[in-house]
Amino acid sequence: MNISENPTLLGLDTAGSSCSVAVMKNGVIVATRLEEMRRGQSERLLPLVHEVLGEVDLELLDMDGFAVTRGPGGFTGVRIGLAAAQGFALACDKPLVGVNNFEVMARAVPDEEKLSNQVLAVLIDAKRADIFVQCFSSNLSSFTEPFAVAPDQMSMKMPEGKLLLIGDGVDQAAAALKEAGRDIEISAVNPHLDAQYLLNIAVERELFEQDQGRLSPLYLRAPDVSLPKSKSPVC
Repeated sequence: MNISENPTLLGLDTAGSSCSVAVMKNGVIVATRLEEMRRGQSERLLPLVHEVLGEVDLELLDMDGFAVTRGPGGFTGVRIGLAAAQGFALACDKPLVGVNNFEVMARAVPDEEKLSNQVLAVLIDAKRADIFVQCFSSNLSSFTEPFAVAPDQMSMKMPEGKLLLIGDGVDQAAAALKEAGRDIEISAVNPHLDAQYLLNIAVERELFEQDQGRLSPLYLRAPDVSLPKSKSPVC
């Protein structure tokens, strides 16, 4: 990908229960906004992008690249973010990279909360009875692949040891993990995804220097679709 040495970048997330936009310039986050919302990201995203860019006197055409979360999350939210980011990148003829939501949330945890013997468990509200989960070590390397699980089955699927919980699925999981006898601590970090950490990952991992191809959403379950009931033929 062709990108400048000190790029100006726009990151956005609509996959979860919030809407977030951030701008990075010369390696520094210069503007960021996060608004909690269960739905309505499609109506709020573009005004939020306009507000954040206006805050630092920039336009979309000033961006050298774009980054977006790929999920998991709500099906509609994931698609909104991907479609908007792909549209921005195409219109501006600039590169686009994607990162999964677990990695973005894990990146937000401050060093003082992380212990070398601790497992960082990112828990995302799946909007149903199950929870989306991925576990990381203190240096943010993956302990597990992403998976969906019911709270009462979660403990047996997680690595052994003390757990640091983060994400908007913590409330669903904490009681079940305690009941299973797990040693848990809950992170003080905002449980909603913040696009500034998305941009940090994109730069730290030099994602813009890699060919990611066309981005695809990360889904951990089939969509909730009800097929229409068949009608009896009219005689």
